[in-house]
Amino acid sequence: MDISAERVPTRLDRETPLPDVEPKNGIGKVVAASTVGTSIEYYDYFIFGTAAAIVFPQLFFPSFSPVAGTLAAFATFGAGFIARPLGAAVAGHFGDRIGRKSMLVTTLLVMGIATFLIGVLPTYNAIGVWAPILLVVLRLVQGFGVGGELPGAQLMCVEHAPPNRRGFYGSWPQSASPIGLALATGAFVLIGNFLAEDQFMSWGWRIPFLLSGLLVLVGIFVRLSTHESPAFERVQKLGAETAMPLREFVSNNRVSAARGIGMYLGVTVIYYIVTTFMISYTTGQLEMSRSTVLNVVLLAQPLFFGLCLMGGALSDKFGRHRIYASSSLGVAVVAFPAFALIDQATPLMLFLGVALLGGFLFVYCGVQGALFAEMFDVRVRYTGMSMSIAIATLIGGAFTPSLGTLLVAWFDGRSYGVSLLVIAIALVAAVSANSGRKAKSFRN
Repeated sequence: MDISAERVPTRLDRETPLPDVEPKNGIGKVVAASTVGTSIEYYDYFIFGTAAAIVFPQLFFPSFSPVAGTLAAFATFGAGFIARPLGAAVAGHFGDRIGRKSMLVTTLLVMGIATFLIGVLPTYNAIGVWAPILLVVLRLVQGFGVGGELPGAQLMCVEHAPPNRRGFYGSWPQSASPIGLALATGAFVLIGNFLAEDQFMSWGWRIPFLLSGLLVLVGIFVRLSTHESPAFERVQKLGAETAMPLREFVSNNRVSAARGIGMYLGVTVIYYIVTTFMISYTTGQLEMSRSTVLNVVLLAQPLFFGLCLMGGALSDKFGRHRIYASSSLGVAVVAFPAFALIDQATPLMLFLGVALLGGFLFVYCGVQGALFAEMFDVRVRYTGMSMSIAIATLIGGAFTPSLGTLLVAWFDGRSYGVSLLVIAIALVAAVSANSGRKAKSFRN
């Protein structure tokens, strides 16, 4: 039966009658495909962050002082965030117009190609200033690719999941973050253990980037085996797609977008403090060995993985906003104690500090997928989630490692300034989450 344009609803809320579309995948297959692909994307993104902390200052900015070289490398790391809103807008537009699945394959391919090319990039000693310029260009391509990756993977899981399990299943793509970080860190640890320092700095650091090519092929194969989101197929059956998702998002979703940006600031800022900045701070300021720090970061990832899934499951039972806000406040409470432990500069204290700070972080990371999906109408959901996350990461994630380095310098080598930054951002996330408790969510 044809559905005329006049009968197409402007918003798909819980009262909108929708034609049935039978899901073609079991939820387990969708979760596996989304998580595997997102783990590979995170691996690609994080090996750059790890290299920016321990390799790029010497190889691409050798004429700088140690602090200036680190800041320059972190600025290159931050360049990827500049391209994320553009990638989010493009992926969101086509994800809401032609489907989630095609965008997930495309973003993975773009990310993989850029990462592989970094692995064959000549250094400053070989081509001079062109080396850092090309590094920045490839980082921008990475940022473009990752801009729409996580939201699309989360939507595939949430929109396939039964309503009472959306939090749990929606947490799996976010749990790919510790998986990807563990793979990235593990690659550097393994290579560092087998190679001498001069070999590692000469060519060993390239291996994790080159491995991306193989991993991306695996991820694309897995993602091609899944089918489109049932919620998006319902919209297609109604003929209710919006011609310009970004314009509708800007016109009708400003409040939801502001809440989403505020909440995701609590993810991106604190996450890059726990990961990228922490590696630089502990190896530089605290003079811990690189292998020790990377091993500690690696050991923390299984804990973060489990806590991420737990956060999603708890949100199904106790409510998304409640879990998000309370665990954000938990981060604020433990900020100073966590850094007091880290500043002891021993492996055990470092692990406890990172686990304490990152533990609360990953609880609300697990809530984010389902919570953000329920904030936006299905017709602009990909755009809404992608843009909220991309803008938050541009504001808060791009220069967090650099800001952390500067705060340490301003506080005479102490971590007090970083702790204050963590508290401020955690409070922003908690207030943003709490402000949406009475907001209407969408069924589809």
